[in-house]
Amino acid sequence: MVNYINKPKSIHLKRLCPLKNEIDFFIADEIELSSFRDEMASMEHPFFALKAGDKKVREYKNGSIIITVRPAAEIGLATIFDKDIWIYSISKLQESFNENKQISRTVCFTSYDFFVTTNRNKSGRAYQEFEKSLDRLKGTTIKTNIFYSEEKQESIGFSLIDSWRIIEEKKGKLDIGMVEVTLPEWLYQALYKKKILKINPNYFRIRKAVDRRIYEIVRKHCGSQREFNISLEKLHLKTGSTANIAEFKRMLKNLIKINKLPDYSVYYDDKSNLVIFNNRNLPQNKLIEEQKREKGKRAIYKLKNSFNRLRNVK
Repeated sequence: MVNYINKPKSIHLKRLCPLKNEIDFFIADEIELSSFRDEMASMEHPFFALKAGDKKVREYKNGSIIITVRPAAEIGLATIFDKDIWIYSISKLQESFNENKQISRTVCFTSYDFFVTTNRNKSGRAYQEFEKSLDRLKGTTIKTNIFYSEEKQESIGFSLIDSWRIIEEKKGKLDIGMVEVTLPEWLYQALYKKKILKINPNYFRIRKAVDRRIYEIVRKHCGSQREFNISLEKLHLKTGSTANIAEFKRMLKNLIKINKLPDYSVYYDDKSNLVIFNNRNLPQNKLIEEQKREKGKRAIYKLKNSFNRLRNVK
């Protein structure tokens, strides 16, 4: 039986959490997923490293957004594959939230359910790697000026998970061997602020880290639009890749050769230096509307150019 805790009558807590009561923990295995969710800021900006063992402090600036990512010195930064624990957890929470069930930022689940849900193998080594992922998530800290609470500050800092443990004895609905992960308040608030996006289940089948990051970026920016364009340099920055621009371009061209990214096709225009993504799933009627809109924009552009030329002649 799950015990409930009454929240203190605090203005601060009321402002942060819409629920009047919150359960001690949320059992993820009890929820069947109909879709997967990812957090929007971490889709757009490089919170996660692309390879294990990266021990460098990352400082990222894009417009007004500032993010500093610090690793645990001995184990390195959390990777894009470690992020699957974030995606798994918030997907289960969102599903329950949609069904008006009570949730908590402490999420309990079996490793087996996580492996099956995220398309991973279930070997003995997988369990060892899973614990390493939890360690990296706990050890990696983020400092950013992206806020999800109403209390504005110059910056906010948090670990990618607050804590984790393997449950050693049966407690109520919790079985021996379950994993208990407490998510950061920052991520938990993203759910309430509707800063979560659906992603394709085939995301978990993407093998290369950089391809996963590219999918996240295009999903965030293109969404259900017909097309999304971005410069090669800007895409390189957003992925957080440590490869130089020439090597990154080579990796991008390998992705283009296969062109099996979920939901989006990708093309690189050497002349304009633009990476162009097209939505594979756009309904035909919406595609026609988008094409008409683009045709209208091009017509206006041509008229402006013609007018400017005539004005220059005079």
